[in-house]
Amino acid sequence: MKRLWGAVVFLLLMAGCQQTAVEPSSPQQAAVAVQAATPTLQTILAQPVIEYSEPPPAAEMPSFSLAQPEDEGVAPAQTAVPPSAIELPTPTASPIPSPTPPHLRYTLPEEHYRFWRPIREGENNWTDKVYTYGGTRGGTLRPHYGVEFSVPYASDVIAAANGTVRFAGSDDTLIFGPELNFYGNLVIIEQDAPLNGQPVFTVYGHLSEVLVTEGQPVFMQQLIARSGASGVADGSHLHFEVRVGGDSYSDARNPLLWLYPFPDKGVVVGRVLNPAGQLLPEVTITLSPIGGGNRSHTTSSYADSNLNSDPLWQENFVIDDVGAGNYKATVQIGDVRVTQEISVRPYRTTFVELIIDPPPPTPTPEATP
Repeated sequence: MKRLWGAVVFLLLMAGCQQTAVEPSSPQQAAVAVQAATPTLQTILAQPVIEYSEPPPAAEMPSFSLAQPEDEGVAPAQTAVPPSAIELPTPTASPIPSPTPPHLRYTLPEEHYRFWRPIREGENNWTDKVYTYGGTRGGTLRPHYGVEFSVPYASDVIAAANGTVRFAGSDDTLIFGPELNFYGNLVIIEQDAPLNGQPVFTVYGHLSEVLVTEGQPVFMQQLIARSGASGVADGSHLHFEVRVGGDSYSDARNPLLWLYPFPDKGVVVGRVLNPAGQLLPEVTITLSPIGGGNRSHTTSSYADSNLNSDPLWQENFVIDDVGAGNYKATVQIGDVRVTQEISVRPYRTTFVELIIDPPPPTPTPEATP
């Protein structure tokens, strides 16, 4: 009898040490569980984050919301299907994915708005309106080959798009601008997506700290540096350039035609020229809202004819961050004024051509002997 009770106790102990095996309710359910995929970091980084900021005051910012669930890459809710009703697909060869267009959401591919702003959301990620591309800050500086972001010292600088670092360091021995030590510490990235077969580069200058190395792949919005005032700079800021066809100073294009517009904002691009078709330099262009609700904008046409324009527009001025609505575009030289009405749409480029016949220059009176 003692041996019988001992055997019973031994069997109960062995049963307690066994792991409980959970069988799937059906073979199909087991197959579905095996096929579950784990998201990768690269997949997450490839999706632009729909999150925006605007210059103050925040109370005047327009609201923005996505129209459809699929705009965020989230599948709409579906009715649950019992495991027994799931049909497993027949195994087939995986299709080769087609390349993703580099332009960002809601923009047109031919307008190449493909670059995220290189300053983080919630910080001063709007472009400076005083020293713009092609401008001279009222004749006090050389023509500008990029745009500025006025940010405090050591602000995070992020990659505008996916690419590979081609240079990271100081330009004290290699020339990337009009002279040595012009940008100070800089990063140059060759973007993954070319434009019409030509390589595209982004330049980040006057940095206080470089956080990437040459040859390193980077993703859109990845931290690559911190802002500063190295090189030829009159204060802390980020200098940002876009270069097409090569990474030299002469390959620069206007970044305002590449940076992702703010929500409910568009870009105005145009030409100021005389009746003979000659582009007029350093002419003031004003946008005045019709009917209120938006603010006015002012810029100047490019100061140097050697500055590159975009082949699509052949422009000599660009104004960004323009609220959607109707405007009067005006140029005035002396007593001659020309005005055209235009309409600006979100995430779109509005083109305007202003032809003005400047009055002859006033002769300088001769000095009386």
